[in-house]
Amino acid sequence: MGTCGDCRDTQGAVGTPGTAGICGSHGDTQGTVGTPWEPRAPVRAVGTHRDRWKTWGAGGAAGTHSPLRFFLPKLGLCLAGPARRFPVAAVEEILRDVLGSALRERRYEPGPCREAAKDIAEVVKARVKALAVPRYKIVVVAHVGQLGGQSLQISSRCLWDPESDTFSSYVFKNTSLFAVANVYGVYFE
Repeated sequence: MGTCGDCRDTQGAVGTPGTAGICGSHGDTQGTVGTPWEPRAPVRAVGTHRDRWKTWGAGGAAGTHSPLRFFLPKLGLCLAGPARRFPVAAVEEILRDVLGSALRERRYEPGPCREAAKDIAEVVKARVKALAVPRYKIVVVAHVGQLGGQSLQISSRCLWDPESDTFSSYVFKNTSLFAVANVYGVYFE
């Protein structure tokens, strides 16, 4: 029993390896290739292919059962960049407001300040999302530490597109603590 080169029908195909078989479903004469009844290798267009197979008749000429078709992928609407830019000034105002209201009268204590950093990040994220800037992913990082004459370096690096991606940062200090909050707006296509 052979196989139909297009539908892989093994029920209605008849023949022996190397001879022509007939697909019971389609009625076309197909050449059976390989032993024992190996599927034919797909013929692929450059970069695209759907489940279509090129078939060959018994004489070696291209079969007419299912023509080879090249499909181009559907391209979505490609925008050159964001329709609306990330509002750096508005986000900085949110950072100033949230950090000031959360930490203005607070003294540094390790446990409560750790929770305050988490809460600050959540509140800032919610308020920045409320700005409804389409197609931007938002990353918020908040640090709270004790002022004690020590030195601290905070840096961040990432791979992004300088034309559409940006960030906003704010530093807050009172008599016993400091806070640094960064909001990164990364355009997502």
